[in-house]
Amino acid sequence: MATVRPGAALRSHVKAHKCTELARYAAVRSGSDSFCCATVREMVGMAEADLGVDLLLANETLDVDRLRHLAAVGAATDSRITIAIDSEETLAAVVDAQRDGPLEVLVDVNVGLPRCGIAPERAGALADAARAAGIEVRGVMGYEGHVVGNADRVWRAEQVELSMAQLLRRSAGWRGSLASSSGGVWA
Repeated sequence: MATVRPGAALRSHVKAHKCTELARYAAVRSGSDSFCCATVREMVGMAEADLGVDLLLANETLDVDRLRHLAAVGAATDSRITIAIDSEETLAAVVDAQRDGPLEVLVDVNVGLPRCGIAPERAGALADAARAAGIEVRGVMGYEGHVVGNADRVWRAEQVELSMAQLLRRSAGWRGSLASSSGGVWA
């Protein structure tokens, strides 16, 4: 993966191993000090282990207390903390937690797996609401998990490409846009 997506374009997912030493090893081997986490607890652990250069919480949360703690740890460790949002409610939790330290967001767009993510046509309005609340919007993210179980590799590649094109369209013109998916990160 480091060859295909070198440097910051690769964001290792901590949930696969939940081990800061493996994360440190991955950072050295890949040249990327950016990580994706599934839980606030993983994020706090990474920041406290001095692995918080650029951390993304890829799952939305409404737990303001945990987000406040994460924001405070991020501020204390100089970690860049980005939180996925997909609704006005998840945005409100980030806004409330922001008082304890800086937080940024990625707008999670539903690109076909209806597990989470805002409808594509509503992504821009959610990003505007975040900016109006004083939150930095880094861009968009999506998970194309609806295609991974299909045995046809060509079909999977086409569907992933369609999902990524949709993400890039949703963030077109956004300042500082970042598009993130299980297929990679594009700055």
